[in-house]
Amino acid sequence: METAAVAHVAYVNRTPFIAFRALSDLAGGDPAGNQFPIFIRLAADNSARVVRDFLKALPAQVPVGRSAVGSP
Repeated sequence: METAAVAHVAYVNRTPFIAFRALSDLAGGDPAGNQFPIFIRLAADNSARVVRDFLKALPAQVPVGRSAVGSP
């Protein structure tokens, strides 16, 4: 829900937006109850890895006045 709200605000303001989300518990899928304390480190590490890999894949620099999409 929170991501949808941020995405909507970005859309209304015509601002590029991307979200990366990570699951930090089993959302009731385990009979032992909330597993948040077990999975928080894994979720944080996975999220950080995705963001780092995404940033590495971006072009080094986009010239002023040019779109990152490729149109002049």
